Amino acid sequence: MGQSAALEALRARIRALEGGPRIERRRHPSGVEAIDRLLGGLPVPGVVEVCGADGAGRATVALDLAAAITTAHHLVAWVDPLGRFHPPAAAARGVALERLMIVRPVHDGTSPWAWTTEQILRSGCFPLVVTDLPPRTGSRRVLSHGWARAAEHGRCTALVLSQRTTRELPADVRLSIGDRTLTVLRDRGGLNVVGLAS
Repeated sequence: MGQSAALEALRARIRALEGGPRIERRRHPSGVEAIDRLLGGLPVPGVVEVCGADGAGRATVALDLAAAITTAHHLVAWVDPLGRFHPPAAAARGVALERLMIVRPVHDGTSPWAWTTEQILRSGCFPLVVTDLPPRTGSRRVLSHGWARAAEHGRCTALVLSQRTTRELPADVRLSIGDRTLTVLRDRGGLNVVGLAS
């Protein structure tokens, strides 16, 4: 039995012991060609991390996904603790702003952005929840498994934008962006191959 099959069997056994329903994981077409080509769609439920330096294109990937989802008449939440989200730029990328909720929790070192993200994921109201992760300040233990469980509960996808890979985040998919190229660093439910898309 391979590692993946053994892990899924263990998860099924734990669910049976806990009495919880089986979580159906699937890939849903995102409407963004590069993402769909690399991953076969977004994991639902799931956590996707897009890491790269400032100006590399993390927000562009997120805006393209938000545009595809909002123009399909679904809602998107964007947690913006650093206040960097610019609605006119989002509208220019095709985001339907009337279907976008922007949340700006206080960034005071107490991690309210983490709690806020978890509650929005858990709500089940938004198929996509984007969080622009603040720079590393203090412990990231708060990210450990709370967001993954919240995404499962809300049957949605968390899209986390970060400068560097966040080890504490149990991402189903990790993408790196640089030089206008997306690279798959990790894909738990996919083909487990490194892919490139411009």
